[in-house]
Amino acid sequence: MKSLEKVECRFNLFNEGRQYTGNHRDYALANAKKICDAPATMEKIKLREALGYYGHGRRILAKKMNLGEVEAITMPDGSKMVVSNIPSNVTTAFTIGDDGTVIHTQEILDTETGQIVAGLNKSKVGGFSWACPGRDGGAIGATRLTGFAGFDYVLNPGFAMNRGYVLESAGDEPVDRDLILESLVESTKMDAKVVESLFDGWSAQVQLRAIELEGRLEDAEMYESAVQAKMTDREVQFNNLDENHKAVVLALKKEKEDRIALIDFVVKTSPFFIPEAVQHAMMENDFDTARPIFESAKKVDFGQLPLGDNAPSKKEAEPNRQPSTAKVGWDLS
Repeated sequence: MKSLEKVECRFNLFNEGRQYTGNHRDYALANAKKICDAPATMEKIKLREALGYYGHGRRILAKKMNLGEVEAITMPDGSKMVVSNIPSNVTTAFTIGDDGTVIHTQEILDTETGQIVAGLNKSKVGGFSWACPGRDGGAIGATRLTGFAGFDYVLNPGFAMNRGYVLESAGDEPVDRDLILESLVESTKMDAKVVESLFDGWSAQVQLRAIELEGRLEDAEMYESAVQAKMTDREVQFNNLDENHKAVVLALKKEKEDRIALIDFVVKTSPFFIPEAVQHAMMENDFDTARPIFESAKKVDFGQLPLGDNAPSKKEAEPNRQPSTAKVGWDLS
């Protein structure tokens, strides 16, 4: 096929050049490079079979990436029709660098759709978008490619820089529909009504795609809200656990303080001696070493000892003997 012109484009997988629009897909660089450098991809480009079309619509309707010369398709209203797939461009070079930069060259063909693409490119409207089978991860998952079919020319390329021209003032001024149509008619030499019909059909396709993306964006926002709510619940649960932990620690501390006070009282008022090591063990809630002492103390008749209120009177005491204040001791240390 004769070509009208060659267009070289470059973009980066990690920079869509968009903030509020676009697919926001997360491409794996290693996977994309593997598909780009695959022998099947290189052969397809060498044989000039990596064809591109005017919009993704034909591939979507045919539900396949690699189109035949004609395809039987099902229209949205359920009717069947056979369409001819006339390519608008062909990929002649395709590379992906280690930094994610994609460089590709497109020959715009001298076909009916190729003339439209050339006119749009000259009017600085639209750009190229690759057509690759694989798994679409959308905005929240990883997108993995399994092949390469070519680059189509679309009105809103997913990567804003994937165009054959520089956007000196992109977004500063609204697109003038009449100027675009005038440029297309001049470039394609086609009837103005035919060009207008094709352009409006393409615009409608883009609008449907925008509605679809808007719905996906809303789904993503709902998912993000659900995740945020779940994180908030987890944070509340964690805070509650932290508060409960602090309460338990304070309760244990208070219990230990009360136990120490009680043991100190027992040691000071006890009529028998309790070794220091045993006291420390009881303060740590260990009464195994103290138990024998208290069990032995139960067998002693403290009423026969000169202790406290049971001590003998001065008259009953021996003349030169003082009442004993010493504690009965068990040395278990």
